[in-house]
Amino acid sequence: MSNSTKKKIILASQKFVEVGFNIGSEGNISVRKRGEILITPSGINALDMKESDISVIDLNGNSKNNIKPSSEVKIHLAIYNNKKTAGAIVHCHSHWASVLSCLRKKIPAFHYMVAELGGTEIKCAEYATFGTKQLAENVVRSLRDTKGCLISNHGQICFGQDLSEAIHLSYAIEKLSKQYYFCFISRKTKLLDNEEIKKVLNKFKSYKAKH
Repeated sequence: MSNSTKKKIILASQKFVEVGFNIGSEGNISVRKRGEILITPSGINALDMKESDISVIDLNGNSKNNIKPSSEVKIHLAIYNNKKTAGAIVHCHSHWASVLSCLRKKIPAFHYMVAELGGTEIKCAEYATFGTKQLAENVVRSLRDTKGCLISNHGQICFGQDLSEAIHLSYAIEKLSKQYYFCFISRKTKLLDNEEIKKVLNKFKSYKAKH
């Protein structure tokens, strides 16, 4: 893996701190390439992170450079081993996604852009202690039909074909979380029906195929 990939991971991690999606060493980012995973390390402030701090592991979690990976490495491994199209993963504690996750609320089809994540809704994974195999299993289950989900009492996670897509989807979930929170508390939300949201999903597929 090239140092340019490590640099992209660090810059993305720092940007997430700058925009308030994380504080200090919160959150984690990884990229998969040629059977290896580059992942942010455990317990290092993103603003102090150097390329030499990035952990390199294989798909079984074995270290390739003796640097301890993020405490959520089990989630990353579970996603990569269950989602063959996943080339990068972004996990963060962004404000509005975290609020909804503490309410343990999924994001239903209140807005057509929910379909950008690939499904008819954005699920909220069942709670489990951070860093555990159980949490990894819960997250993978909630990602069955989508590229992102909330994590109960925790935050959000997304995957994409590359780091750029994973970052974009993370911002998308945060935007939708904020919008849905206010719709939810109004108790007047008008949801799109299944037929309409599936129509939108098909349009997204053809749109991406052409662009």
